[in-house]
Amino acid sequence: MKKMTKLIALFLSGLLLAPALVSANPEGDQVPESGTVAAKPPVTAEAPAAAQPQTTWEKILANLPKVSGYLQTGWNYTSNDKSSSSSFQAKRLRLLLDGKVAEKVDFRLQIEAFNGISGSTNGNGQKNIQVMDAFATWKIMPEFKVRVGQFFTPLGYENYDISPATLETVDFSNIVYRIACRNPYEYNLVDYGRDLGIMFMGDVFDSGKGFSYLHYDVAITNGSIPSKDDSNKSKDIYVSLTVRPVKYFNVKGTFNWGEYTSKKLEGGEGVGSGDYNPMTRYVVGAWYDNPRGLNLRAEYGHMKSRVNKADVVKENGAYVLAGWHWGKFLPIVRWDMYEDQVNKGTANNYNRILIGCTYSVFKNLKFQINYGHFMYSGDAKKALGYDSSEQLQIMGLFKF
Repeated sequence: MKKMTKLIALFLSGLLLAPALVSANPEGDQVPESGTVAAKPPVTAEAPAAAQPQTTWEKILANLPKVSGYLQTGWNYTSNDKSSSSSFQAKRLRLLLDGKVAEKVDFRLQIEAFNGISGSTNGNGQKNIQVMDAFATWKIMPEFKVRVGQFFTPLGYENYDISPATLETVDFSNIVYRIACRNPYEYNLVDYGRDLGIMFMGDVFDSGKGFSYLHYDVAITNGSIPSKDDSNKSKDIYVSLTVRPVKYFNVKGTFNWGEYTSKKLEGGEGVGSGDYNPMTRYVVGAWYDNPRGLNLRAEYGHMKSRVNKADVVKENGAYVLAGWHWGKFLPIVRWDMYEDQVNKGTANNYNRILIGCTYSVFKNLKFQINYGHFMYSGDAKKALGYDSSEQLQIMGLFKF
């Protein structure tokens, strides 16, 4: 622990020195609160300069796809009564390509170059490349849009409304990892919460204050592992509604139903057997986020499959996250839990307290430090041979 303490001290010292190192790249002014009016520039007698027409080369550049992405890398330490680990990590390397097919049709391609999905690494255990997003969106009107291809499903805030680049913590909760990014039948492993299909979505009831009162998503997808054809003729159904009564607060609920084939993949063996096993998933939550103050979010997720009057899958997850936007800092605390009521003696049955802080040096660079304390009881404690474990993560996220 002495080494760990020195590393934490070194990291915090770096945070204090960072503003001086990047003073040549200051952030822009804060956006005024809704309803405020910015001061108008003084009126002069000079006529405004005429807009210059774009050259052919400028028009070509303006229509080229936009390339962006980010790297997340750092150090991870874990410890329990039986073992410990300490390693630098290449956690995420996302490459994005956004472009326009037509005036109202956009496309996106997203690649994960540090893919470490179980069973998909090379023969040496090294991470490789994985297609995450490959979809086109037809923006017919704000109230009605159509998306086709491979896209992120609308199951909860963390899988749909938040990305690793905007997440307040280094890792998502198990509502994402175990419910949204995993299908116990088709791929009993953690993937990326994507699926192949078609989705209808839109924002309705414009408030006139920069937001809509209602957002909806209705998706029909394969329900199988991404980047692969469906394994049966049944299709997944997602229905999601987000109600936003005021600018900074909303509530969301998503329901998913499908029938699945039990598959044996290298990364994990599917539960049950047969081709058309029914399963339901739902996630409900509420979120208040004032960019100049309180950030408070809570979600509950449930996944269940019952075949021949027996529970094949029955899992629950929940979390509550609280933070405060304090200039460039976002200190947070999060409680989360997960319960696998079929496999009670695994590490997926836990309560956890996480404390952390994000420091945004400037728009494209942030550092995060997270400390998590896991607590196990009952069958999990007995099977694991310990009642707690620790994790410390120090990560930097570099966007371009």
